Amino acid sequence: MGIAEIFDRQPAIMFVLTMVILFIVIAILFIISKNYVVEKQKHDISPDFQKLQRSYLIVYCMACFADWLQGPYVYSLYKHYGYNEGEIAVLFIVGTISNSLFGTFTGALADNYGRKILCILYGLLYSGCCITKLYENYRLLLLGRLLGGISTSILYSAFDSWYINEHVNYYKLPNEWLNNTFAKATFLNAMLAIFAGILSYFLVNILEFGPVSPFIMAIPFLMATSIYSIMSLNEHYIYNAISPSSSVKNAIVLWLTNKNIFTLSIVQSFYEGVMYLFIFIWTPALEPIKPPLGLIFSSFMLALMIGSKIYSIMSANNVLDSTKLLEISTFLASFSFLICSVVSTVTFTNYSPYTIQICYLFFIFYEISIGIYLPSMTYLKSHVIPEKVRVTISNVIKIPSNMFICLALLWIHLKEKSHKTDGDIIFTIYNVCLIATTFTFMCSKIFSKFHHKTYKDGIKHSDVEV
Repeated sequence: MGIAEIFDRQPAIMFVLTMVILFIVIAILFIISKNYVVEKQKHDISPDFQKLQRSYLIVYCMACFADWLQGPYVYSLYKHYGYNEGEIAVLFIVGTISNSLFGTFTGALADNYGRKILCILYGLLYSGCCITKLYENYRLLLLGRLLGGISTSILYSAFDSWYINEHVNYYKLPNEWLNNTFAKATFLNAMLAIFAGILSYFLVNILEFGPVSPFIMAIPFLMATSIYSIMSLNEHYIYNAISPSSSVKNAIVLWLTNKNIFTLSIVQSFYEGVMYLFIFIWTPALEPIKPPLGLIFSSFMLALMIGSKIYSIMSANNVLDSTKLLEISTFLASFSFLICSVVSTVTFTNYSPYTIQICYLFFIFYEISIGIYLPSMTYLKSHVIPEKVRVTISNVIKIPSNMFICLALLWIHLKEKSHKTDGDIIFTIYNVCLIATTFTFMCSKIFSKFHHKTYKDGIKHSDVEV
């Protein structure tokens, strides 16, 4: 019996083998990291850096863990309450719009009055979002989506901005050490995602507490995030005298006029829009071979960890800088969707488990690209975005991404109503993802040229007029 025949009969074998290979790769990368990265850095790292990094990683990991607990069961909970796809789509769209609109203004408040207050509010607002999940009332669920959208915008802007300000402006630590922190954050985030998935599965399926249980479990971690922020996050921030509305206006003007920020924001918008689409398509794309979803999700997180380790090793040894690593991540993403698009023309016209398994393998490569992308993007934003409007502009540049996501959700909903097959929809999404990721690769090349020219000319992001 050949390998292809074994995979055809028992697809789970391939998923298990893939996980074994990913574990081996991670082990090898750990050895490389220990021998060539840790030894290189251990004499250079100061106690201030270790203490600051520890504080950031603890609060960030608690915040992310609470978010990961909820992720797998949001859609399931709405279905459990009896809402149809159209009503659920509206709930998701409200959350995305909330992320764009309210997140921008809460970011302006953080830039004016400090980031610590937003880190505290994150746990409180997201706890409120979780509490609304206890009720079937549609209006309460809409309110929950509003709170969730604001909370998500805080999660991916305020904590990073607090850390960058302390690292660069107060402790005056080398910018290159930011790479170490953000790579660790990505790696730990992936580990926590695996554990959160196992815990939520245990609560819902083993203990049979129902799909609302992960949201209840998230509340203690959210409250712990707020308490830890109050007690342990020391903030040395120079408050802005300008009003929050002026801060938003200045951020928008800077975003549209600064070529470094604008091109980087285009990369972020389309790349992260594709990440959101990928969440929607990977399950139906693999459904014909009845995949073990838990194993697949874990393999994706392992691939993410591999990507973060690659970034850590490359950046710490000055093999490649963050701009080049961003180019590599966008190229790997576009190549992955190119293969999926080509293979899916066969898969959905002449069903073959083997071709779907090929798509799965390139999903793994895409997840590796995400592991490289996340620390690259966070580090580069710390370089090009001025401190005074860091949180505001971090949320402003998400607006195109959220628009992309909203349009994609509406388009998927309309496709379903027109009775298109899952194969047609998945094939089209593959092509959309291919076009978007190819565009991000081209934009990352353009950004790389702009960024290198800017720093060659001696212009720093902190000197930009805001």
